[in-house]
Amino acid sequence: MDRRTFLTAAAGAFSVLAIGAGGVPSRPLFAWSRPGGFFAPGVGVFEPPPLVVYDDGTAYADAAASLRLPAAEVRALRVHALDALGKPVDTSRPDRPYHDVRVWVDADRDLSARLDAGPVISFPPALHDLYDRVRRLRRRALDGEIFRPPAVLLATVKIDYVPDSSEAWPLGAPPAGWYAEQRLRGAAALEVQRRLPRATEPVWPMYRVGPSNYVAATWRYLLPHE
Repeated sequence: MDRRTFLTAAAGAFSVLAIGAGGVPSRPLFAWSRPGGFFAPGVGVFEPPPLVVYDDGTAYADAAASLRLPAAEVRALRVHALDALGKPVDTSRPDRPYHDVRVWVDADRDLSARLDAGPVISFPPALHDLYDRVRRLRRRALDGEIFRPPAVLLATVKIDYVPDSSEAWPLGAPPAGWYAEQRLRGAAALEVQRRLPRATEPVWPMYRVGPSNYVAATWRYLLPHE
């Protein structure tokens, strides 16, 4: 099977899956995320995925807004991603933030690349073109419907010093560990949304959790597949 035949067949296989999705996003078919963060005491990088497109054609930007895309645009994005990720790419460095780019060939197989989160200009040309497409689509999706589900990803980092200012931890005991994440849904997620402000700067809000014990914390909304 040559490259063009593979791309056409893969796009056709997705069309069959999407028709059966019933308008409910069940799994992502394309994702550009930045899961590789850097965490120091009180300072963190905790970025939501810039763009995830699901098998019903819904695009989610920054886990903050969504936009339904025409089927033709979804197919074009997927073919572009299949072409760009046709060869393995890994330019990431240990203990550094990175971009994870992934497109699903079918329900059980995907193609992916891991890219150093340095200057975009350093991306391989094929990934650079795909990034430009993702950036344009992300901007459009951010102008779509607000996304505020009762589901959050809560992150906490232990602090090894006494911060200049802090609040009492307003929830149950935070998870153990130097760095921890919790996926919360329903009432627990709504309580986090109500009582914990999200970080707007690199320094996260800080809390007292006991005598001389402190954590920094922030959260983001969970996407449907998370």
